[in-house]
Amino acid sequence: LDEMFDACTFTVGRPSEAVLDMIQEGLDHINAYLTDLATRSGQPPQQIIDRFLKQYARSNPTNDWNRYSKYFTHYTARELERLRMSGVSTGSIDTVTVRKKCYELFKKEYRNTWQEILVKFEESTQYTETGKTVSQWQQLFNKSAKRFTQ
Repeated sequence: LDEMFDACTFTVGRPSEAVLDMIQEGLDHINAYLTDLATRSGQPPQQIIDRFLKQYARSNPTNDWNRYSKYFTHYTARELERLRMSGVSTGSIDTVTVRKKCYELFKKEYRNTWQEILVKFEESTQYTETGKTVSQWQQLFNKSAKRFTQ
């Protein structure tokens, strides 16, 4: 998927009717395939969708960068220490470049688990947020329980 997205040029704005028709046709094919896959595997469609998203939705580096930015803000001292230990001097580098270099080192150090670390960090911060409604806490609990039982 990453290679496919790298080769694409995406347009912004309201899609034309022809594009909307093409998308609907594709979604109809996806729905038919999903229904067939659910029938053959004995798994609920939502579980298959969740598995797909877990496996492929991370192909969007923006989400990972946003997650890392929050992680960096919380663990700034630790991340800057990793940067210093790598031999990079931060004296004359702008903050965005520093964060970018820290992000690269983070991914390198945790080569096989960095995305999972960021997801778990993001989840853990949700539990400490104040001002949530009872409904929002229930949704968070259900989401966590679902991940725990998968």
